[in-house]
Amino acid sequence: MNRPTAAPAPRGEGRPLGEILRIAGSVTLYCALGGAILGATYVATNRYQEVARAASEHRSIAQLLRLGPDASVVEIRQYLDPARDQVVYRAAPRGAETGTELTFALSGQLLGRARAGLRGGEAEEGLKPLGRIFVAMQGDSTAGFVIEGETRGYKNVVRFFVALDAAFDILGVRVIEHEEDPGLGAEIATPWFQGQYFGRTAEGASTLDVTKDPMPEDWRAALLELQRLPPAQWRSRYGGLLERESVQPVYAVTGATISSRALTMGVRSTVNRFRYRWSLVSPLLGEKP
Repeated sequence: MNRPTAAPAPRGEGRPLGEILRIAGSVTLYCALGGAILGATYVATNRYQEVARAASEHRSIAQLLRLGPDASVVEIRQYLDPARDQVVYRAAPRGAETGTELTFALSGQLLGRARAGLRGGEAEEGLKPLGRIFVAMQGDSTAGFVIEGETRGYKNVVRFFVALDAAFDILGVRVIEHEEDPGLGAEIATPWFQGQYFGRTAEGASTLDVTKDPMPEDWRAALLELQRLPPAQWRSRYGGLLERESVQPVYAVTGATISSRALTMGVRSTVNRFRYRWSLVSPLLGEKP
């Protein structure tokens, strides 16, 4: 008579407790090591990206303002404190850890001046970044400004720099981050499009707009030369065209009017806000807290 076959034991049943603990410990160790490696890789990569981005920004600032090797740059970080209805400015030479903090009411009244750290902590403090201002000094003279701005493009946020000379005339615009479509909205990051802002006065910038009219071919050819020639030489050669076009709207990229208008309105509002904020901050930067 055949005896019934016993059902197979559940997987893992009958293993010694020590073996189970050993397996669990090994899995835990491997997970911890994997997490540590991933964390270290993220920290190192993130740090590298920050350093690379800072170097790229420094090159852009130097190129936009045509700075010499002896120029210095002061960085001003702007924040909104929505809980207190205040605007905070933190200024220091580029790369410094501490600097001057100025706090204003939304009305423009100065509320406080102090020394402050510049690295991190903004999220914990509840501050909303409003962009940065870079003030370039050549000796004791102001060589110009680069203002960081952002605007909503067709697909996502477009970040850009606007360079101004000491009289607030536009020296250049450079898109530094965007996700617009290649061949369409991405054309706003090309030299010929960005060159249309060059030479416009602060007053002219305050009324900037765009047009769907086709760009004149002589103006397009001149804009392509703007990246190759020094500004003084370019003005000497194309001054007549610059005078003609500096009072005209910006010519939109064909098929990408939304992106073209987004950058143009962003430049317009960024320059207008900078002029107001600089009038508040500049008289106080040289004072000791």
